[in-house]
Amino acid sequence: MTRQALFALFILALDVAYLQQALQLPRPFATGEPGPSLMPMVLVFTLGLGALGVLVQELRGTAVHDDDEDANFSLRTVALIALTCGFAWAFEPLGYVYATLCYAFGVAWLFEQERLGPVKAILTSVVISAGITGVGWLFFVTLFDLFLPSGYF
Repeated sequence: MTRQALFALFILALDVAYLQQALQLPRPFATGEPGPSLMPMVLVFTLGLGALGVLVQELRGTAVHDDDEDANFSLRTVALIALTCGFAWAFEPLGYVYATLCYAFGVAWLFEQERLGPVKAILTSVVISAGITGVGWLFFVTLFDLFLPSGYF
């Protein structure tokens, strides 16, 4: 059993646990609206399908691992994990706008600074984070009429 197959099994176990939680929410479109369980159900389906695909390829021996020497656990990986944890923690107290602006800026800068250099990456990251925050707000608030936290201040 390869590391990739074990990881796919781990993801499938987490997916089943997440599915159990998602099934406790009201069914999507039961009242004509997407409802709170639509995105968790889409995520469960997508994640499960991807993990099953990886698992089948690993067990059949048909998976291609040409780029594995570049797949190492870098400082950028740690930074992305820290940014994601910070976003989850800050979402309620800071509100959607500030938490999303900071998170999207941080992620964009991590990827753009290598490609563009530190100064251009800052400008590009500002534009990217403003775009993501604005489109997200329009998507959730305007299209789905969902509540997004505005923060404690």
